[in-house]
Amino acid sequence: MIDGVFTHFLVNELKEVQGLRINKFGSIKDTDFYLTLQNKKTLLFSLNSNTLNVRLTSIALNSNLTLTNFQKVLKKYLESSIIKSVSQYNNDRIIIFNIDSFDEMGYLIKVKLIFELFGRNNNLILSLDDYTIIEVYKRCFEDNLSSRVLLPKAKYTYPPSDKIDPYKEKITTIYNLEGVSKQLQNELEDKGVSILYEDVKPTLIKQDNKFFFYCFDLKLISGERLFFNTLSSLLDYYYQNVINEDNKNQNQLVLIDKVNKEISKIKTKVAKQENELLIAKENLKYQELGNILASNLYLIKKGDTCIKVFDFYHNTDIILTLDPLLNPNENLKHYFNKYQKAKRAIDEIEKQIRLANLDIEYYNCMLNQLNKASKNDYLEIYEELKENRLIKESLKGSKLKKTKPNYLTLTTTSGDKILVGKNNIQNNYITHTLARDYDYFFHVQNVPGSHVIVKTNILTNDLINLCATIASYFSSYSTATNVCVDYCLVKYVRKVPGMKGSFVTYKNFKSVFAKPDLDFIKKNTIN
Repeated sequence: MIDGVFTHFLVNELKEVQGLRINKFGSIKDTDFYLTLQNKKTLLFSLNSNTLNVRLTSIALNSNLTLTNFQKVLKKYLESSIIKSVSQYNNDRIIIFNIDSFDEMGYLIKVKLIFELFGRNNNLILSLDDYTIIEVYKRCFEDNLSSRVLLPKAKYTYPPSDKIDPYKEKITTIYNLEGVSKQLQNELEDKGVSILYEDVKPTLIKQDNKFFFYCFDLKLISGERLFFNTLSSLLDYYYQNVINEDNKNQNQLVLIDKVNKEISKIKTKVAKQENELLIAKENLKYQELGNILASNLYLIKKGDTCIKVFDFYHNTDIILTLDPLLNPNENLKHYFNKYQKAKRAIDEIEKQIRLANLDIEYYNCMLNQLNKASKNDYLEIYEELKENRLIKESLKGSKLKKTKPNYLTLTTTSGDKILVGKNNIQNNYITHTLARDYDYFFHVQNVPGSHVIVKTNILTNDLINLCATIASYFSSYSTATNVCVDYCLVKYVRKVPGMKGSFVTYKNFKSVFAKPDLDFIKKNTIN
């Protein structure tokens, strides 16, 4: 539910992109595009009325090489430009990006990217700083909002409103507030206007088969709740896993949902363990307290409930509690037992947290693979999840034939073979079964991605660049502009013992930087 209030807080969140350069414009489909920023973050725009939003995204995006005419104009003005400011018009669902663009001669052109999030009447307008329209997503002589003309060279005007902006004007009634949805109106009637000034709490609510999301936890809507750190991460989850922004089939959604739930479950477990760890570390104090008690043991009599002693660690008097049913030595032993118990607990809890974080890393890697998966690829991931007992039910209408893994094979223009794994099963197969010791292994440094194996007699600089480009493109950094890729001989690659997935360690490696570039890959390979 993106209303004016949601937009108000979303704009506050998006202000972190102010001052950043737009390194790349990328198209996903006719209605969706993204801007890769210099801080390696990605700003995603969706103009589809079913998925209408703008957000900072962390998901891997699949680029569409064909641009619409509108997207070509956006690319011309936005690529290599600088976002100067992000603002909202009044408290309406309108976001304005003020941008410093540059022409072919390097001269400054100030432009505005105006996003109207009006559901079916949504629009995106690129204008000059004086509001002269350069191009518009939905051209019209008279729109449904006050008969405005939205055409190139016309002057853009904001839709009129007689409502009160609750963040700029004094509120006299809750029934004339701009940007308030029906659901929020109900909350205002029940709780009052103070809700508008609460801290942001991005919330997704599941009520039977319906989902609601908002920047606050709407108490009048019952259901299961999932909370997020940012509005962008909330939108990421909602449009990827609930609405299925990329039109993945239902089976993929089932798998994504299972993996996300498992990650959420593990994170909840880790949070509890971290709290237990804090308590255990606090209980290490019983070693000092035991030493203090030991130096005053001669003053204690059986039946005492406490004793006042001098704490020579902190130069102050303290009171130590005692069990009156225990003798002095038993009380002393009780203190040291608490210390030993805390010490053992710390070792075990830290071990469990390390293992849990490895599981989170594994499932995040699997999410990245699912986002890029074809039909055969996601069925292989399903088999892996089934083997790990994360999923028990069968997928409807899909059966995986027992064949060799569906890895990608590319042939370079010089005849070398490049193997690309797109999930854990494929990664393990090409690296540990097909590859020979003197083949070469490529992988993006420290992030989830494909194993890339090249079979060649001579590893030239051009081949290194190509393989690094392939590894970067088939990774979670596929929208970045400069990705560090490691490579080494296969004989130096080892699977991590006892760890799920296709995680490996390697030595004697070198590193190279590459740009994920599908055009470059297609130009230099034969699929």
